[in-house]
Amino acid sequence: MDKILNEYKRKLEDIIVDMKSEVRESFDINDSLNRVRDELSKWGKNNLSLMFQELKGYVEKNNPKFIEENKEKWETMLDKADALTQYGLYVAPIDLLRGSDSTAKSIYVGAGAFVSSIVFTKLAMKKAKLLPSFLTSVISGVAAYYLLDANKDEEMKNMLLSYIDDAKDWIDTAFENMHRIFKDAAA
Repeated sequence: MDKILNEYKRKLEDIIVDMKSEVRESFDINDSLNRVRDELSKWGKNNLSLMFQELKGYVEKNNPKFIEENKEKWETMLDKADALTQYGLYVAPIDLLRGSDSTAKSIYVGAGAFVSSIVFTKLAMKKAKLLPSFLTSVISGVAAYYLLDANKDEEMKNMLLSYIDDAKDWIDTAFENMHRIFKDAAA
C-alpha cells in the first residue's frame, strides 16, 4: 500500500513541477490564474478517487479475510474514504489573488483552512483537533494577508507559485489521509 501512496505523491510532484514551469514562462497571468486553479482542483479530485479505487482493490485482492471478518469496519472505512473523495480536497478560490481587500481575503483563507483542517483531522483521527486547526487557520490568514497585497505581475507569479505549493500540500494531505483509512485493512 505504501507503494500506491508513493506513486500518487510522485504523480503530484510531476504535475506541480510542470505547472510551476508553465507559470514561470507565462506572459498572461490572468489566464494562468484561472487555469491553475481548475487544473489543480480537477487533478486532485480525479486522482483522489483513483487512489480510493486502487486501495480498495488492493485490500479486496490481498486481504479478503479482513473484509469477511470485519464487515462493519470495512463499510465504515469505505464510507470515510468516499467522504474524503467528495469533501476532503480543498483548493482555495483563485479569485482571492485578484481582489483588493486583503483583510477580507485573509479571513476567508483562514476560515477555509480551519474548516478543511477540521475535516481532515476528523476523517483521519476520528476526532477533530481544534488547536492544530486553529493554528493552521491563523498562519494561513496571516500569510494570506501579506501575500495577497501584490499588484505587479512578477509578484502575482510568485504568489501563484506559492498558491501551487499550498494546493500541493492539501492534495498531498488528502492522499495521506486516504492511505491512513485503509492502513488497518492491509496488514
